[in-house]
Amino acid sequence: MKTYSPNSPEAVARVIAMTMITDARLDDRELEVMDRLFLYDIMGLDREAFSAVVRTYCNDLVRDGGAEGGRIDLMDRERIDAIIGQVDDPERRLQTARMIATVAKADGHLHDAELALFRHVLARWNLSLDDLKGA
Repeated sequence: MKTYSPNSPEAVARVIAMTMITDARLDDRELEVMDRLFLYDIMGLDREAFSAVVRTYCNDLVRDGGAEGGRIDLMDRERIDAIIGQVDDPERRLQTARMIATVAKADGHLHDAELALFRHVLARWNLSLDDLKGA
């Protein structure tokens, strides 16, 4: 699995990519909200660089799934923890958690897998919903 420098734009982008793919589909509304709210700028990447991170993440999923008999577990805790572990700066975590919430609800439906992932990330990062409401 691809790794990035801690707290890098790519590390944050990988967390967002994981969020987008968790419900097993990439919705155009998720990309639209990223454009509209300048989330690429907040991450520090342009849309093309973000797309490259998404492609790499998907390729990793396929490669890892192929090693496990073709089944891809989008909620594999070990993989999730490895990905979110690349973001360890408290402010970057807060910023990323806010982006997760925004992207996850962009399609008008918070899928059970997205909610489970979001809760897991908040727990691992010791964040609450109240923390996300601040500044």
